[in-house]
Order: sequence, then structure tokens, then C-alpha cells
Amino acid sequence: MDKFDYKSAEEFILQRPPAKGEHSLEKIRRLLNLFDNPQDKIKAIHVAGTNGKGSTSKMLAKAFSSQNKVGIFTSPYISRINEAIAINGWQISDKDFADLVSRIKNPVENLDKEGVYLTYFEVLTAIMYIYFYEQNVDIAIVETGLGGLLDSTNIIRKPIASVITTISMDHTNILGNSIEEIAYQKAGIIKEGVPVFIYPQTKEAMDVLLDKARETNSKVYTFNKDEIEIERADEKANIFNFRTYKDVHLRLLGIHQIYNASLALMILDYFKDEFSLDEDTIKKALAKAENIGRLTEISKEPRVIVDGSHNKESIDALKEALKTFTYKRLIIGFSVLKDKDYTYIIDSLNDLADELVVTSIDNPRAFSLEELKDIVGQKRKDFIAIKDNIKAYEYSKSLYQKGDLIVWCGSLYLIADLINYENQTKSQELLK
Repeated sequence: MDKFDYKSAEEFILQRPPAKGEHSLEKIRRLLNLFDNPQDKIKAIHVAGTNGKGSTSKMLAKAFSSQNKVGIFTSPYISRINEAIAINGWQISDKDFADLVSRIKNPVENLDKEGVYLTYFEVLTAIMYIYFYEQNVDIAIVETGLGGLLDSTNIIRKPIASVITTISMDHTNILGNSIEEIAYQKAGIIKEGVPVFIYPQTKEAMDVLLDKARETNSKVYTFNKDEIEIERADEKANIFNFRTYKDVHLRLLGIHQIYNASLALMILDYFKDEFSLDEDTIKKALAKAENIGRLTEISKEPRVIVDGSHNKESIDALKEALKTFTYKRLIIGFSVLKDKDYTYIIDSLNDLADELVVTSIDNPRAFSLEELKDIVGQKRKDFIAIKDNIKAYEYSKSLYQKGDLIVWCGSLYLIADLINYENQTKSQELLK
């Protein structure tokens, strides 16, 4: 067996080819068969949806881990690939990651020779399931990468629960051009006889999910937003009541996080006896839960908030959240990918911004800066476009005056670059 160090292991994973041909679970099934299907030997909660997957998953993991050994699988990562796989808040170590890639390399390359090419995400998913099984987790919170039905995480045959967060239009080139088609893909994680917990949806999406639940004899748990009493929702905190849970505090900002938390509370309440949780423990955990890159403050002075909003629904959530913030001027920086609803995103941000900064992203799906300038230029003349996103970010900070708010959004790839830059800058300052 070839023995990788961390760097070569990371390179092996990241250099895997993109998806070829039809999406199918057959490739990851063949790989995990060679490891005796660890995914079917763990208790997993499987989470799909357009928005809110990461935040809901982080809240669940935080609460369950107060009394249990809890694995969590999320994507995309911000700084390092290890972030995708964690147990009780600790990312998989470089050594464990390298060892698992070393073990999986030959099986993956043997499948390559047969014309069965596993993608980066399929290999990472396999590593996650092997790791969580071998680490003997009590429960795993597994977030889909894209869709649900044909997502590689869906190789698991019988999770202990399926969770569907909010569904809206996104990744239409892969998942479908209507809410019904997208909901059908998300509903693919609903399994025979497994309870399904559903965020309140549009009628079109809910009808598809309920049809699938009936077909699979899955009991449905959902809630109405009018069951929630919001006590406070502003730039400092969220405080709300939901059913028997009173005075619930969240560190996560934005009214949408209150709805995500209500979904999480419904799941935690269902499993509280099985996993030794009580109401007080659950509430304390939710008050500490974080999801970096979602309305995250990365600088206090100048005040900078980053948000990974990159589709219509998440931009709407950002707009609602900003209504609860206090500021003199709003300085917005952004970039966007071609396969997003970029017209809506640009119109929305243009309406909000007192100052607008546009930049580019190093991604094959991204607009060139000139293309983005042309599109934004049809909406307004007073904006600045800077190709280098770090220079663009620093420029936005140069516009800041006391009492202003700087918000960067539009792409998770961009947000990751800015978070990493701020972290590196702070580390260098500490070394001085």
C-alpha cells in the first residue's frame, strides 16, 4: 500500500475527475462494497435541501455531541478539506486523513482501470463513512453535497431520520428547472419506514415530499411558522419560543436561522430519550452553535460581515437579516457564478448598497470581471470593479467610516478567500 503524507493525500483527492456521464450511486456502491459497507453500520441523520443544510446540521451536531460521540459531514469547506469531516467539533487529523486516503487509493485506481471514475466528492464521502464507522460514532449527521436522490451520501440504506431543509431553485442544470423537479431529487433521501422531518415548504415542493413519504411509509414531522414566537431578532442575537422550548437563544444571526433552529428542535426533541438529551442541554447547545460563512463577522473595525448567500432564497434571507442591523451606510462587495440567478442577485444587492464593489472569482463557472462590469453597469454607474478579490476587499474597507457596515456575499468561494485572508492577517499580527 502506498503511504501518503497529508499533502499528497489532499492532492490525490482534489485531482479526481469531475462527474462523467450519468449521475449514479453505482460507483460509490462498488467502492464501499470493498470496505464492507460501513455506511450501513452507523446511525445517521441524512440532511438535504437547497439552503439551511449546514446551519441545521451544525445545530444538530452541537446538541447531540453534548452527550454523545457525533460525526458531522458538511460541504463546502472554507480553509482545509479536513473541515468536511469532524467528530465532536474536532476535524479529522492530517494523519487519519492521509492514512484513509492511502487505504482507498488502490481500490479507487483499480476502479479507474475498469472505467469507473469516482469524483472528488464520491471519494471524500467514502472516506467519511469509513472514518465514522471505525471511530465508532454514536450518531453521524450527514449533509448531502448536491440534490439527494443521486448524491453519493445517499448510498446509506437506512438512516435513523431524513431531514429536508428549505427547497428553492438552484443547480437547475443538474437538478431540474422547476421546484417540483428539484423537490423530487431532494425527496430521494426519504427511505422506507424512516421518519422524515421537513421544513415548511411551498405547496409545490411539499406535495412532492409528502407523495414520497406516503410511498415509503415514512412518518412526516413538520411545523408551521406561526408556532414560533420571536422575542428578539437583530444583529446581536435571536431569541424565540417554539412549542415547549421557551426562551431559545441562537448565536446564528438572521430570522431564517430561527426557522432552521425550529426544524433542529423538532428532530432533537424526537431523539432526546435515545441520545440522553434534555431540554436544557439542547437549548445550551443551540446557543453555542456556529456556521462560519453565514452572517459571520470577520472584522470588528471596520465592521465586516460575510455571508455565503448565492441564490435567490439566500439573498432574500440576507436582505431580511440586514433589516435588523443598524448602520449608517451599507458597503456591499460581491461576485457571482454564471449558473446562479445572477440578475436577481445583482438587482437585490444594487438596491441595498450605498457603495458597491465588484470582483472576480477563480472558478471556471465564474464571470470574467469585464462581463460582470457590463451586467452591473446596466443597473448603476457608481460602482468599482477590481479583479483581485483581496484588493477589492481592502478597497471596500478603505470606504468605511465609523458606523458603516461592509457586507461581502454572492459566492461561497469568494467568502472562503476572504475568511482565509482575514485569518492569515490576524495570525501575522499576533506574530509581530
